[in-house]
Amino acid sequence: MIKRIVLILLILPLLVLCKQKPKEPEAQILGTRYSKVDQHISSVIGSVKKEHRVTLVYALEEVTVLEKVTQEKKDFFKLSTVTGKEGYALASNFSEAVLFVVKDGLSAFRKPTLTAGTKGKFALGSICFVKEIQGDWANVDCLTASVKDGLVEDWFDVWVQTSDDRLSKDPLLGQTALLLREAYKIISKANKLTGTDREKLLLDAKDRLMKATEKDDILQPVVTSVLIKYGMMDEPPSTPVAPPVETQTPSNPQ
Repeated sequence: MIKRIVLILLILPLLVLCKQKPKEPEAQILGTRYSKVDQHISSVIGSVKKEHRVTLVYALEEVTVLEKVTQEKKDFFKLSTVTGKEGYALASNFSEAVLFVVKDGLSAFRKPTLTAGTKGKFALGSICFVKEIQGDWANVDCLTASVKDGLVEDWFDVWVQTSDDRLSKDPLLGQTALLLREAYKIISKANKLTGTDREKLLLDAKDRLMKATEKDDILQPVVTSVLIKYGMMDEPPSTPVAPPVETQTPSNPQ
């Protein structure tokens, strides 16, 4: 009996040593997200110090989220940029997808149902950041590209149908939409001024709109209409009516 006890005591440490340590779970890659604003990502969670800045991520830039970290009741993403830089930023500053309004008539619903009330109609060029998907509906925060009471509007927590053909997911529209919105904001500011200060701002707005026209995409007509509306471009002449074809010539008399 004593021999058995001694044997067990000798084998037990070996069993403990041979027992494999459980593997730590690997961080789950959450996938692609899009930046809502220009922002720095930091090497230290929650830090805004310059020495901790890794790189600047621009609005609408695509990133890969490596993991979500919660600190002091705030959610942060550890993310990787397209150039391979890694850092942390507030999770609320990123969106699952970005939608662009490319045709007139799209409604901003207050709830995900066609019978719900609406906030209104989106202006062409509006940018919508997707926060949540429910079937065919998306809960979005939108930069509307429309002016109300002299200010460029933003609409929060409204719903759109993602299958609506008045929406586009084309990321190439992002720069055009941003330039259009920036121009609207500058024009709104210029309209509160007079003289040379106003003219300088309008020139700045025109410069941005002209850059937007160079993109030559589906939003070009609305950009051109803004240029014409605010006197930054002459309205193109209508197509002249062709004169009637002569039915009689000196060599072909009737």
